[in-house]
Amino acid sequence: MADKKRLLVIGASGLLGSKLMAQARGRYEVRGTCNPAVDGKADWRLEPLDMGSKDEVEALFTKLKPEVVVLAAAMTNVDACEKNPTVANRVNSAGPMLVARACKAHGARLVHVSTDYVFDGTKKRPYTEEDVPRPISVYGSTKLAGERAVLSTLPGAVVARPAVIYGWNMLEDKENFVTWVLKRMRKGEKAPLFHDQSISPTFADDLARTLLDLADRDVSGIWHVSGPDCLDRPACGRMIAKAFGLDEGLVASVHSSTVSLPARRPAYTCLDVSK
Repeated sequence: MADKKRLLVIGASGLLGSKLMAQARGRYEVRGTCNPAVDGKADWRLEPLDMGSKDEVEALFTKLKPEVVVLAAAMTNVDACEKNPTVANRVNSAGPMLVARACKAHGARLVHVSTDYVFDGTKKRPYTEEDVPRPISVYGSTKLAGERAVLSTLPGAVVARPAVIYGWNMLEDKENFVTWVLKRMRKGEKAPLFHDQSISPTFADDLARTLLDLADRDVSGIWHVSGPDCLDRPACGRMIAKAFGLDEGLVASVHSSTVSLPARRPAYTCLDVSK
């Protein structure tokens, strides 16, 4: 292990974090964190970390001395962020700033995972890295603040923007878009999906591989790292049904205005990944 770099995955209990841990083990000496107050698990052999605590972040970096850090932790529930902006800001904005400062102090490389929700969704073609972010929710605003805090503190860092991450999490029973649709369909229930939202779904396994590649390369700045497709949500639902041999008729195409949600969602967040 002595010849391998030390990698720290912050948010290792999540879907993306668990994939990063699994894929990095052959390339790095890997350690990961979880937030016990949120995850409620103590048997994963992960380091406990409240990312919004300056003391905890500094103590963890002093203990582990990571050379590469992938920051996959975030408060991702869009409606919960809208209801609890102070908590969302602490996790999504202040947390990345503290991690970036620790990386700078310890000379560690940082890859920070952001989101497509930094955009307002008014475009009709995929967003590029050069497009100006205009978030319309607390979640998007706090994630954008986190991006800016990272790059202003550590210009050599990578900010990676995925969208609608899906896959199987072997550590935590937390649903994502695809598993939610599957669960409903397997019960024979309708899956109401918004036809006025276009997205670029991102397979967690592919995303983890891409983030590790970015960590290895001499690159910096903002990178769009979603899947290459641009689909409305009912189209995604039909593809899920077909892939798993389920009834495509269970996909219910509805307009987002028919559902009352605390946070606004951008109508179009497809990402251009040509870079």
